[in-house]
Amino acid sequence: MVTKHHLLLFCCLIITTQAYTQLCEGSLGDPVAEINFGSGTSVGAALGTVITAFTYSSSGELDEGEYTIANSTSGLKGNAWHVTSDHTGDTNGYMMVINSAVLSEEGVFYRKSVTGLCGNTTYEFSAWLMNVMNPSAGTDEYHPDVTFRVSDTSGNILGSYNTGDIQQTATGTWVQYGFFFTLDSDTEVVITILNTAPSAHPGNDIVLDDITFKPCGPTITNSIDNESGTNLVVCQDEIVDYTFQTEISAGYSDPRFQWQFSDDYGDSWNDIAGETTTDFHFTDTSTAGDYLYRVSLANGDNINSTTCRIASDEYYVEVSEKPEALVGESEQTFCTTQNPTLQNIEVSSSAIWYDALTDGNIIPETTSLVDGNTYYGAQETVNGCESEERIAITVHIVTPSLALNDITIDICDTDNDEVELVDVTAYESQLSNCTDCQYNYYSTRAGAENAVAEDEIANATSYIWNVENPIVYVRIVSGDKCSQVAEISLSLTKTPIIALGDFIGLCEADERVTIDAGFGFDNYEWSTGETTQTITVTTNNIGAYWVSVSEDHGTYSCNTTKNFEVVLSNVATISSFDIQDWTANNNSIEVILSDASLGDYEYSLDNYNYQDSALFTDLLPGEYTVYVRDKNGCGITQDLAYILYFPKFFTPNNDGINDEWVIDYADTEPALMVKIFDRYGKFLKQLNGTSSWDGTYNGHTMPASDYWFVVTRNDGTSLNGHFTLKR
Repeated sequence: MVTKHHLLLFCCLIITTQAYTQLCEGSLGDPVAEINFGSGTSVGAALGTVITAFTYSSSGELDEGEYTIANSTSGLKGNAWHVTSDHTGDTNGYMMVINSAVLSEEGVFYRKSVTGLCGNTTYEFSAWLMNVMNPSAGTDEYHPDVTFRVSDTSGNILGSYNTGDIQQTATGTWVQYGFFFTLDSDTEVVITILNTAPSAHPGNDIVLDDITFKPCGPTITNSIDNESGTNLVVCQDEIVDYTFQTEISAGYSDPRFQWQFSDDYGDSWNDIAGETTTDFHFTDTSTAGDYLYRVSLANGDNINSTTCRIASDEYYVEVSEKPEALVGESEQTFCTTQNPTLQNIEVSSSAIWYDALTDGNIIPETTSLVDGNTYYGAQETVNGCESEERIAITVHIVTPSLALNDITIDICDTDNDEVELVDVTAYESQLSNCTDCQYNYYSTRAGAENAVAEDEIANATSYIWNVENPIVYVRIVSGDKCSQVAEISLSLTKTPIIALGDFIGLCEADERVTIDAGFGFDNYEWSTGETTQTITVTTNNIGAYWVSVSEDHGTYSCNTTKNFEVVLSNVATISSFDIQDWTANNNSIEVILSDASLGDYEYSLDNYNYQDSALFTDLLPGEYTVYVRDKNGCGITQDLAYILYFPKFFTPNNDGINDEWVIDYADTEPALMVKIFDRYGKFLKQLNGTSSWDGTYNGHTMPASDYWFVVTRNDGTSLNGHFTLKR
């Protein structure tokens, strides 16, 4: 029967929940009903007519009024629907997919009885929904309009919630909807979910997942006395006493408590006998493992039923297992040069040190070791747990017995650049007579004394020495475990320089050349077998040679070898010029030498500034003297080159200035031919390299105007241009 209380509750819910979801704002209990439709790799089984009024389909696309249980919407309605998996994102998780329609039973697509409820208890009824329609398909006229309903077993409605229109979204969005209500005395209800929107084809389609029915109550707040959070890490058998505290908001007239624990990460919960107050004292650390604790809460005697309880958030406790005892040599030897501390004792893991085998005082790990003392270590884990047993280690401190030498090594600077590649390991026998010692090389003394990895020379056989770091520090560890540091001081001596080029020219006219390796060296050796400062090479013996010289420095000497080639050379013969002219300032001359030119040459236009390139660019019109000099000293040759240009205008008025039009330097090419035309193409005059035009035609003065010309050169190339006759 519907009571006055029920009618009032129903009225208020309908009025206040149209625009938004009325989910529980307090604490929830474990689900009384939890429907997620299971999981699988194929289509799920039908729900049955008792649960839904829609028709089950096991394959193909869904038609109006049909549903299926699937792990994906792919292939169920072409591109009209979003492709989605279930609410949790599990690729195998099932969900209920509905092609909505108005049916005789109000469009009910899910109905289920829930039993074992408690009177005077509030419950939350919720589910996850998605409008599966894809707006890109152009169907945005109808939207699901879902109603959640709770009824008693006689069909009387006890509470209801309406979602309103569930709008389409660009990618498909899951939203949790639901409401909460309070029972008087009913212990069984029927939950119903139906779509009241009009049918559409296509349109108004929906997916459903994770239906839950949970008790709802006041808000429970967790804390641990004197702790900042609700997570603890303790050691097995550690003596502790943590107070788990709870506070609850208003809502229950007779709140009752029951503390619980779980040792399977919340899959199941066990009541803790006798723990029924707001606080719980955690003291049991006897068994290692991960544990969850919480307090469950109900109003009055409802505490005796798990379907009536709400629960707090979880307290997490990790009870860390006791570590095993440390392993290590019971007697260990150290050297005074190590300045050894407890940190230097070698054991199998992190240790905490004591001055006694049992009880005693903790000793800081920076404590210096004392010869003959015994130290006791327990293994310590990262969370501070330590082993029950302690290892006893007696230490012996010895002084170094190995004699070392600091040495100075003089080496030759191959390229005279104050940088040299040196194998510093080659001097170990000079540092010590120890053959089984460990040698490590460092760039700083502190690095060598403390074995600092960043200062160690990675490749000591190819150490790059430079004047800024002249000393290499060698850490030598001997069999007595003592480490000492020796120094290798490196000094560079300049290597002789042979002032010979890669090529030495022998002028054809001279027939021989004297080659001088330079004065002042202690030894000379030529590829010819000669040991003098100079040798003579004739034109009959041109080719590749080498010379090696050395300077003695007492216990060592530095030497240099120079490879060179003697080549024939001569004065250049200029064959021709490749000239690019006819511009105001962007002309060029390229020197072409004959095949008889054997030398290595350089080029100049002023016999002062020479260049290796035979090409001169960015030149003005005019006459140029071109010089070609043999780099081997065989001589200089020269010739004239001309860059032609034509005047842009002339003024034939008999004033002695620009009275005739003639191409500049055309007289250097007497066979050059020039034809002049008027602006209409009429031929007026033909010139050669030595003639000019006075601005007349058949004895008549030509008017001021632009005139055109064509120049044809000996090589057949031609140039078209125009100039102005001014009066």
